[in-house]
Amino acid sequence: MANSNFVSYSNANTLMDSIAKKIKALNGAYVFRGNSTFANLPSVLTKTMSGYVYNVTDDFTTDARFAEGAGISQPAGTNIAVADLSAVSYSPVTPAGSEDPSSEGWYELDGADYVLSEDTTIDGSKTYYEKVENVNIKFDIIGSFVDIDNLNDRIDKTQLDIAPAFDDTVDYAVGDIVIYEDELYICTTAHDAGDFSTDDFDKTDVKSLIAAAEPDSLTEEQIEALIALLD
Repeated sequence: MANSNFVSYSNANTLMDSIAKKIKALNGAYVFRGNSTFANLPSVLTKTMSGYVYNVTDDFTTDARFAEGAGISQPAGTNIAVADLSAVSYSPVTPAGSEDPSSEGWYELDGADYVLSEDTTIDGSKTYYEKVENVNIKFDIIGSFVDIDNLNDRIDKTQLDIAPAFDDTVDYAVGDIVIYEDELYICTTAHDAGDFSTDDFDKTDVKSLIAAAEPDSLTEEQIEALIALLD
């Protein structure tokens, strides 16, 4: 008997319905919604948007829509997702006496769990509760690109705020501080212009410089740069 290579209309509908239910049940699943400028992001977020992911194509600063809070700078290429941060709480109600707790949709405690009450009349020995949902839908930053060139430029600038790069045309005196191959060195033996030599320079670090420094041995700019590195 030959194998069937088609699906009936009825079976296809059943299959698609099953797939749709599976997708709907995947709470927290991400759905990529494409690229967007910050200005064109949705201004109002709803629960049905939970899991939507956007790639923001320009630099931006977060606002009140973000779980991280407002005022955080982010580079172009940052990925953000809509997150459902809603919380549920249960608030005690004071019955008038004539309500039907079941019809009202009130809850009661069953051990540590809140369960829908099945009472049709008020039971004076019980405490009934209303379910309160505090809706809180926010953008959440899930990834961004790091500008390595910018980061390296900042590192280089900080180094040069502390000391100049070693220059083979310069004579160095004992105590002079230089940067050589991204390391900090202090001159321990007078060094005439020429190639760098570890015979004349010892590797040092920021903490050692601060500990050994006399009040007038570092410039104000150097001190500020050293302190910035320790923060």
